[in-house]
Amino acid sequence: MQNRFIHSVLALSVLGVARAFASTFTPLPIPLVADNWQASGNATFIAREAFPHGILQVTSESEQGFVALKDKNFDNGTIEFDIKPVGEEMPGIRFHQKDGDTADMLYFRVSPDCPASQDCLQYVPILKGRILWDVYPQYQASAPFRENEWNHIRLVISGKRMNVYVNGRTEPSLRVTHLESDASTGTIAFEGTAYYANLMLAPGVTDGLDPKASVDLAAGDRRYLVRWQGTDLVSMDTTDHLSLSNLPLSDSRWSPVRADDGGLINLSRFHAPTPRHAPPQVIWLRTTVQSDREQVQHMAVGWLREIWVFVDGKPVFSGKNLYNLKGGRQAPDGRLSLENGSFDLTLHKGANEIVVAIDGNTPDMRGRYGWGFMMRMDRAEGMTEK
Repeated sequence: MQNRFIHSVLALSVLGVARAFASTFTPLPIPLVADNWQASGNATFIAREAFPHGILQVTSESEQGFVALKDKNFDNGTIEFDIKPVGEEMPGIRFHQKDGDTADMLYFRVSPDCPASQDCLQYVPILKGRILWDVYPQYQASAPFRENEWNHIRLVISGKRMNVYVNGRTEPSLRVTHLESDASTGTIAFEGTAYYANLMLAPGVTDGLDPKASVDLAAGDRRYLVRWQGTDLVSMDTTDHLSLSNLPLSDSRWSPVRADDGGLINLSRFHAPTPRHAPPQVIWLRTTVQSDREQVQHMAVGWLREIWVFVDGKPVFSGKNLYNLKGGRQAPDGRLSLENGSFDLTLHKGANEIVVAIDGNTPDMRGRYGWGFMMRMDRAEGMTEK
């Protein structure tokens, strides 16, 4: 018994030392000098006495290039840096970056209204070169971020989660409960016109943040339609007057489409950006709902950017969610959400086929942002999705 007690005390002592070491770990400074970074004529490295590790000035605008740290992989831990934005731009940091087409990103919509604006601070995944700022409205927030001044940013990354702290606040300005990119490790890069300084990395220092993603509340909820089959991309001259006559005829073109958390059919995960001036690219999807009786369901639907819905061969809904066209945005502010729209779904007893056509490269969005949809019925009694 005495030996068991001594071993327990020793184990607790070692654990306490480990925790103390983790909490007092000195971050590793990363010099902001040209030899450490990969740039494409869009970076200036500034030496200044008050900044012993240098200052990086990124001169390219957001989405026009980035400056990446060479020969460094980062997965879990803490990233700290200072940022001084230039004008009302959208600068930020990429992490877990495998290449220019795969990364997680945090960025700022710089404005005097940041402390009150609900989209000042935003997390976005980058998938196949698509920047999904319009897919996850739950990952944007206000922040005590100052325009044209230095701001201190601290990212704590643990597995599938991230907390973001701004200007020394003890509570996170943003909590991300599911990092959505396809990478869990990679380099770091800065993007957007701004000055960056005092970059520090503390690998493994996660403040005890749970690495597991939050529970998917849609999993097992039969109100969500998640068992879809989809076609390859279908190029069309126009989507005006789109109908089932445009539906591909060959069954060999259909394949299962896996749903993301929240019942999201995230086509951005499977398809690279469409060239800006390419003709409309449409994907067709289908599923079957088995009903034990005749009934009418109310269906909430979220989508980016144009959608058409058919049930048993008849059109029942169509809509546009266009961000850059006046009056074209659906609530909330052109993002994908079940608030975007709704319709009544009439089901007969037996099998009911639902077909969706969706276009993601509308002229206002350049074909490089979010593309997908979600559907949820108001109840699930007497129904099964096949």
